[in-house]
Amino acid sequence: MAQTVSTEDPLHAFCYGTSACSDNGVVTPTTTNPPQFGFTISPGPQTGDYLIDVLVPNNDPQPVTYTITGSQGGPLDNSGISSTATEFSTTAWTSGDLGNYLGIPTASPTNPLSNWLGYTQAHDDPGATGYFVYQADLGKTLVQPNGTALAGPLLNIGALQPGTVITSFLNAGTPRQPNWIATASSGGLYIHKVPESGVLTLLAAGLLGVCLSYRTRRRALAG
Repeated sequence: MAQTVSTEDPLHAFCYGTSACSDNGVVTPTTTNPPQFGFTISPGPQTGDYLIDVLVPNNDPQPVTYTITGSQGGPLDNSGISSTATEFSTTAWTSGDLGNYLGIPTASPTNPLSNWLGYTQAHDDPGATGYFVYQADLGKTLVQPNGTALAGPLLNIGALQPGTVITSFLNAGTPRQPNWIATASSGGLYIHKVPESGVLTLLAAGLLGVCLSYRTRRRALAG
């Protein structure tokens, strides 16, 4: 008897326009804030109810909502996009899988909190113990495969707190028989803190001073 193999069809973030990001094996980080982004699906294309979830570190000031706009939405990738991401729960996600927290426990692949929290703590927000989740439902949407990402949907959002992760879900089934596809762990779009220009200037000046001091010392010894 042939063995039945279960296949996961994860979503994965990409950047476009003036934004740049690349999967580093843990997340897909960007220092462009606000980002221009979207998600692809493999294999694809696939159509279904499309959710965008914004994971904000739970020790940061929380916004009321996030506005998500864009283009090439809808079931034919030819509609404008305008939606509001609202707080899913007043209780932060601090344990378990994201799908369970959002009430879609069958979503695959699963994403336990540890997939992203350790990265947030190590790079931008050591005090975070979880995330508040803001969710926008973009409705029935065609999501493209990796090779045709720019066919849409293409999304925009306002400035985000460093340490924030953007994920997505697509129900490729029906409301009665859902087939929720989640974001691959490394496919979550991660917002890095952008170094302040003043800090970079001071760092460059310090390095220049060290170099000049070293050169002056060498000349004195040579003389």
